[in-house]
Amino acid sequence: MSKFKAFSKLALLIGYLLGNSFSIYAAEKPHEELMIVQTVSKDRRSFVVAKGMREGISKGEEVIFSNENVSLLCKAQEVNRNFSYWVPVDKLSNVPFNKDDFISYNSHAYGNVALDISGDQKNLTPDVNYEIIFKKFRSSNGITLKTSFDQGLSQSSSDVTSDKNSKRTGFTFGAEYNFRFMPEFEMSAGIRFDSEVYRIMNPTLDIPTNRQLLTIATTYHFTSYSKDKNNFYLTLAAGFGRSTTEVDGVKSNGTVTLLPEARLGFIMPFSNTTALVLEGSIESLSTHETFADLSSQDTNILESKLTIGLRF
Repeated sequence: MSKFKAFSKLALLIGYLLGNSFSIYAAEKPHEELMIVQTVSKDRRSFVVAKGMREGISKGEEVIFSNENVSLLCKAQEVNRNFSYWVPVDKLSNVPFNKDDFISYNSHAYGNVALDISGDQKNLTPDVNYEIIFKKFRSSNGITLKTSFDQGLSQSSSDVTSDKNSKRTGFTFGAEYNFRFMPEFEMSAGIRFDSEVYRIMNPTLDIPTNRQLLTIATTYHFTSYSKDKNNFYLTLAAGFGRSTTEVDGVKSNGTVTLLPEARLGFIMPFSNTTALVLEGSIESLSTHETFADLSSQDTNILESKLTIGLRF
């Protein structure tokens, strides 16, 4: 009888050890499951999931959490029955998940692989696709409103000696509709209004000129060379319109030709729908104007422009 009791106790002990070994093996066996992020701290240094001691989570445990873009090795800082509080093992890492995101929970970190993933700062944040976020300025049509300060570089006029040609300054206001037919290329049609003053020094005389022009332009955007939301562009433009000049109370009217204008510009979006535009340009203008007595004057102007505007 005593031998039977001893054998029974031994059998129970072996069964208990085998049962515990199987449970440990089952718990240790790597597995993966989906869960929902309950909340993320404001500083993005920690988060909480609905998985606690009831599911076998223990304080100090390290697991991999991941979504479709990034994997992050985390450590359980606090655990209760139903919830656990996690922080990245890499102290320089931020939590790339948001509240209510579905994330994958992996019960094991496979050697240094997860450490390498969590230590790679580039993998913590998904790449930003500027072509999608800022497609208004990368692939869509738009409108540009701008103003510029004009400075004459040189001028030659019929019936005016070169020593009397002095200084020309003014302002330009314009609007363009931009038709984007390729990500890098666009065509533009616009209208602009020039108001300039040409000052002769000897004798001192201010000669105002006003112009109204229709313009066309073609632009190449260097988006493929841009690493962020901004980009440079190069534009060649031409135009034709009307010019009016007043000399000592006498007006002359005629045509003006813009050919060419070369612009180097920079687009800086500050929202998904609005961008700041900066340009520097050089242009050549030719006017042919007629006075009331039917006398005429031809003027060739080379000037530079600094432009600021908004693109919608």
